[in-house]
Amino acid sequence: MKTPPMLSSLSSALPLTLLALAGGMLGLVAAPPGLAPEAHAQSAATRAATPYDALPAQQQAALFSKQTTSGELAALPDDQLLATFDALKPEALLLWARAEVNRYPEYEYAMTRQERLNGQWQDVPARMLVRYRHLPRQLYAKWLPNGVQAGQEILYDETRRKDEMYGHLGGMLGFTSIWLSLDGSLARAQSNHTVRDLGLQFVVSMLERDARTLRAAGLSEKYNKAELMREQGTRMIALTWDLPEGAPKYYAKKVQLMFDLTHPWPRVETAWDADGFMVEKIVFEKAVKKNFDASTFDAANSEYKF
Repeated sequence: MKTPPMLSSLSSALPLTLLALAGGMLGLVAAPPGLAPEAHAQSAATRAATPYDALPAQQQAALFSKQTTSGELAALPDDQLLATFDALKPEALLLWARAEVNRYPEYEYAMTRQERLNGQWQDVPARMLVRYRHLPRQLYAKWLPNGVQAGQEILYDETRRKDEMYGHLGGMLGFTSIWLSLDGSLARAQSNHTVRDLGLQFVVSMLERDARTLRAAGLSEKYNKAELMREQGTRMIALTWDLPEGAPKYYAKKVQLMFDLTHPWPRVETAWDADGFMVEKIVFEKAVKKNFDASTFDAANSEYKF
């Protein structure tokens, strides 16, 4: 069962910029598969100069962090924004992503997700609330109304049972809670991922793994395309990786991450297989840094329905 993968002030917002940037990558409610948003790209040969041009990756990552936090990045005009992403070294993006995720060991976020399961695309997305702690790996997830499996809840705590989760179904079938294998048939019927794939840490690790594989093959780790898009009326930057092959060698044959430049997390993650079929899509709606107490991952919590 996958839970990779709510509104906050700027001081508490969780920088999910990646997540794959994207990760445990999961589904969305936006346009149906194959419908492309309006896009605008820029040729590297004609782009504007940027303050990133002469900087090594470490300094680029520091400047990118500063501009993201201050709002400078979102304020850039189209040509300057595209030039920035053209100048950004792939190592800088990963350095920045890892530094950000390390600052947020536990957090709560909301998302919608869709996947292709057993060859069938989920027309109705899952809407989820997730509470996540990285060390030790613990999480609570609830499926929200107006989505598939509404009312379902799970708890996972690697300090109790590393290979099992505790949960119940939604609706009339939610009268009893049981222990389930992470890789069992019920879990796999709902997602191509396990609960351990959830969280920013998984997304960053996935990006780092693909980067290592590309380097070992003598290929560039950088996204193949950066373009501006408008989705639901919001200007976003879309980064697309077109990889040599799909899973299991790489996360997917093609991966796209979209950022709204206002929040430091990816708004949309989409992945396609080698045949061009969309395999997952997620929209991250909001994320908040948290300091959870023991009750957050306890089935006896009165807020839960276990």
